[in-house]
Amino acid sequence: MQKIIFTLCLFLIAFAAKSQKEKLDKAENAINENYFERAFKLLNDAIEDEVTKKDPLTYYLRAICLFELSNEEFFIKRHPDAINEACKMVLKGKDKDKTGKYKGVFDKFIADLVLKNDSLAEEEYKVNRYPKAIKLYTISVKMNNDTFSYYMIGKCYQMAADTANAKSYFTNLINWYSETNKAGGKIRNPKVEAFLFMTDVHWLKKNYDSANYFLDIARNIFGDNNTKINFYQYLLAKEQLQSMPPSSMMIEILNKALKYSPTDTFLIKKENALYVYLIRNYIESRDSVIADSFIFRFARNKVLKANNEMYENSKAIDIFIQPLVENVLWKMSDYYYVNMHDKASAYLAKKYILKTSTPNDSIKATEKDIISRWIKIIEFAVENESPGYVALLINQANTDYPKSKEIAELKKKLLKK
Repeated sequence: MQKIIFTLCLFLIAFAAKSQKEKLDKAENAINENYFERAFKLLNDAIEDEVTKKDPLTYYLRAICLFELSNEEFFIKRHPDAINEACKMVLKGKDKDKTGKYKGVFDKFIADLVLKNDSLAEEEYKVNRYPKAIKLYTISVKMNNDTFSYYMIGKCYQMAADTANAKSYFTNLINWYSETNKAGGKIRNPKVEAFLFMTDVHWLKKNYDSANYFLDIARNIFGDNNTKINFYQYLLAKEQLQSMPPSSMMIEILNKALKYSPTDTFLIKKENALYVYLIRNYIESRDSVIADSFIFRFARNKVLKANNEMYENSKAIDIFIQPLVENVLWKMSDYYYVNMHDKASAYLAKKYILKTSTPNDSIKATEKDIISRWIKIIEFAVENESPGYVALLINQANTDYPKSKEIAELKKKLLKK
């Protein structure tokens, strides 16, 4: 008799389970046919049943119903927290899906739900209710690790003046962005402000290397044409340059800033002043190898700009932008003379003469070629330059070629004038 009763109990349990499973199937079919209210009623029963309340599908389906019905005025009056409840259902579904049976199945729906939940969080954020907004954004993150929601948590902390938490969230977010980007993944609505915040944190402490680091990794996500990154790069470089002595390191900072703000007047003038200063110092110290390296690097850079339409307006403020290297050398020589650096002026004049003594660099200039060029340039200078500059040129030519009769005769002729 006991055996019969036990068998009967098993049969009734199996029948009840089957019956509840059928209700779940009916609810799913109703959702597929857009009968969300009918499905919601069936799922309310399913969530209370001992069998179906263990099934993750019950919670996912109920979340869908809540999400869809939240657009209906009659439903919202009865269930004002429908979206919040839908989020809870998704989280319960994830928690109960121990085997990962539904992993990925509801990703599209969850993404839509996150957007809706984020819109509610945004309403709180706009009226400065940051703790409430953080709570809602945190739910979004739990549902699908959404990077935008995570960013907004950091933003809420920032606006609430909780710098420590903001820094923690933004640091994690930046690492998250970087890993996703390296893996070739897509980032929903990435925010450059996280990088700029971290740049500010280190900039405030004068940790310029760290500040630049965050701008560099931001470029991996946003590219080289992001105006906010470029503006920060400009301001950061400007501050660094003000407190840094002239050096090769200073050139690196300038080059980087000019790459992203190529026509900025301040940077152009700073670059010119730096090169002019360093070249003059190396000439004064008789280190011609390094001086020549800086001279021709500077000249090539100006020639490239002369042939680029982007720099057309820069020519009015930068006298060194010239179409040929030799033109740049001549301008440099003239600049040094005007600013009373005769040794550097003569050195650059000599470089100009050597560069222009033959039709091209493949032909090695003879002494005769060089002397002939000195004479021609000095005669040109007599008509176009100041007497002092002419004297500088003739003295340099005479120093280099003291036995030249042609130069000696030209010098005598000019002295008579």
